[in-house]
Amino acid sequence: MSARPIIIDCDPGQDDAVALFLAMASPDELEIVGITAVAGNVPLTLTERNCRIMCDVAGQTQLRVFAGCDRPLTREPITAEYVHGDTGIDGMDVFDPVTPLQSRHAVDFLIETLRDRRQAPVTLVPTGPLTNIGAAIQRAPDIVDGIEEIIIMGGAMREG
Repeated sequence: MSARPIIIDCDPGQDDAVALFLAMASPDELEIVGITAVAGNVPLTLTERNCRIMCDVAGQTQLRVFAGCDRPLTREPITAEYVHGDTGIDGMDVFDPVTPLQSRHAVDFLIETLRDRRQAPVTLVPTGPLTNIGAAIQRAPDIVDGIEEIIIMGGAMREG
């Protein structure tokens, strides 16, 4: 059985950092086609950096990381430093990562990749706000043919 091709769309935060580590530790099951960062738990400059730090720590510096949307599509940003700390990954050493940030915008990467994968669709694994995916589908609705399925981490904490 071959590894399932996935794109991880995330906003690391400690929870997404763990999800990235688990995915990177599962090469027989998961082929990480790319990692897209989105603003969410902390601003985009921190989420894309945190993605790259996770790649460095896991020894996966060949993985491609793309920065995406820096704010929600229709409302003001709400971040969660009160949960994840000022860095998004408080409790870990924060450093300048070796893993490069790709120059292409995450939405462009999603559109191009999903159009190219119509014959071999990709599973999307969003673990943060769906802004990058929503923006990509709004701009290019035809890309849904390149999506095998979407496996989402969702929910709310401290909600009534």
